[in-house]
Amino acid sequence: MRPTINVNESITDDVKRRLGAFEKKAPQVVASALNRAMTNVATNISKETRKSYHIKATDIKKTISKTRATRANIDAIVVSRGNLIPLDRFKVSPRKVSPNRKTPIKAAVKKTGAKKLKGAFVADVHGIKVFKRQTDRRLPIDRLFGPSVPQMLDNDVNRRQINVEGRNTFYRRLDHEIDRILSRGLQE
Repeated sequence: MRPTINVNESITDDVKRRLGAFEKKAPQVVASALNRAMTNVATNISKETRKSYHIKATDIKKTISKTRATRANIDAIVVSRGNLIPLDRFKVSPRKVSPNRKTPIKAAVKKTGAKKLKGAFVADVHGIKVFKRQTDRRLPIDRLFGPSVPQMLDNDVNRRQINVEGRNTFYRRLDHEIDRILSRGLQE
């Protein structure tokens, strides 16, 4: 399920009918409403994802790209693309480097709780990072990662909520844009 708002002939015909003498402005009205809904969807992606995961809004916003609708092309697209996020960007405890640590490090990607990472350690390599050795030897080591933002968005409950909010915003903004054009036209 992708967050979508289908703009078909019936919506554009309804907008033209409601605009009356200003029916030529219908593509601009629909494009403006779509762009506002697209911005709302991008905001809600961040908000809904942070309800379930320990992640910062900036880490989510970096992965989101938007394509705005125009009069000629009435398509507004919000896409999230990104790689796996390092585990240190989530909630890790303790975050201090301690070579003689006896207790395992805990990491919480989801807000459901932290899990112990047996054999993992924290190192300060250009900032605090979480690693794990591949073997019993000192090297090689691997950096630990959590899910990517697109993987976090693959949650039906969150997607459904984002979709509902986006549609509501679209129809609310459609009414607002129509009223704005009609009121401006009456003043002339």
